Amino acid sequence: MSRPIQEFADLLAQLPGIGPRQARRIVQHLLAKDQPYREQFGRFFETIGGHISPCTSCFRYDDIPKGGVCPVCADPKRESQTLIVVEKDVDIDGIENSGAYHGRYFVLGGLMAMARQRKNRAKPRTHKLIERIGKNGIEEVILALSTTPEGDYTAHEILRELKANYARLKITLLGRGLSVGAEIEYADQETIRNALKNRS
Repeated sequence: MSRPIQEFADLLAQLPGIGPRQARRIVQHLLAKDQPYREQFGRFFETIGGHISPCTSCFRYDDIPKGGVCPVCADPKRESQTLIVVEKDVDIDGIENSGAYHGRYFVLGGLMAMARQRKNRAKPRTHKLIERIGKNGIEEVILALSTTPEGDYTAHEILRELKANYARLKITLLGRGLSVGAEIEYADQETIRNALKNRS
């Protein structure tokens, strides 16, 4: 494989859920497409950074001005006393599609690494979360994290920090309508509805 193809495949392999073989297949697929498609594909990546930015309130990426808030955070009809904490942007889509939740969101941007995995891992926005709760009159925080070992560890650590900072804050976890090892992103709408209803 030529060096440019290998370098592009290596770059794609850093994406979530993409391994080396899938990365090579994507590169070959793109090379097989016509020139206008490849040019459009390239222009998209050149321009997306100028249009998409993180919401300053929930940290979800959206088509908003830099320093602005997303449509969900700007919606005055949303319940402002409840905050649901998720790992990544795509988890919000699953919860919104369930129709069972009408409050606010906060995207951690990752999970806490367990002791043996801490090296070179980005830390989630736990300090930003604590600041957000202190400023916005939040009464309940729902921890909607994946039921994986890292998700459970992160929920436990956030629970501990929140209790230390806000003694009267109600903190709940999604009910175990979610099977152990499940990721919010892949849960169906009914499962998410049940998990929200049976949070503890």
